[in-house]
Amino acid sequence: MPSLEEIQSQISDFSNAKNIFSRKEIKALPDILWENEKVKKAAQGTYNLATGLLVATDKRLIFIDKGIFSLKVETFLYDKISSIEYSTGLMFGEIVIYASGNKAKIKNMEKNETKEMAEFVRECTQNTDANNHISTTNSDLTVELERISNLKDKGIITEEEFKTMKEKIIAKM
Repeated sequence: MPSLEEIQSQISDFSNAKNIFSRKEIKALPDILWENEKVKKAAQGTYNLATGLLVATDKRLIFIDKGIFSLKVETFLYDKISSIEYSTGLMFGEIVIYASGNKAKIKNMEKNETKEMAEFVRECTQNTDANNHISTTNSDLTVELERISNLKDKGIITEEEFKTMKEKIIAKM
């Protein structure tokens, strides 16, 4: 798990994430983050009437509410997020996250951080979708290669037909 110093250096670019209201959530991050997980964005907001810190890492989105005697952590894995919306008003904004059939609304975020956070999360969810599609496609193509290999072994197709089919499948990878 990353140390508090490592986390503070990762979020040094986020001007508002280090304010007095977020210090206790930042101090809780070393116990919350996974091994080799890196903080990419952070913004203060309100979720389910609790003010806390919304943290986007390279692996997931986390809302942290650290009280005096309590700690509440809500995790949204990027591959489970189906969509994200944001809206801004005069001073504040809100993000709505749709994940696993649920809807989470983070309100009272600073206006300038709202769009940045939403766009970052959207990019992460699209990258996750693309990676899942690539691995599924490669898996399907591997099955297809095994299938034509079996056909060749059984004498159903010739060596030439096998090579032609194999080249077409490999070209799809």
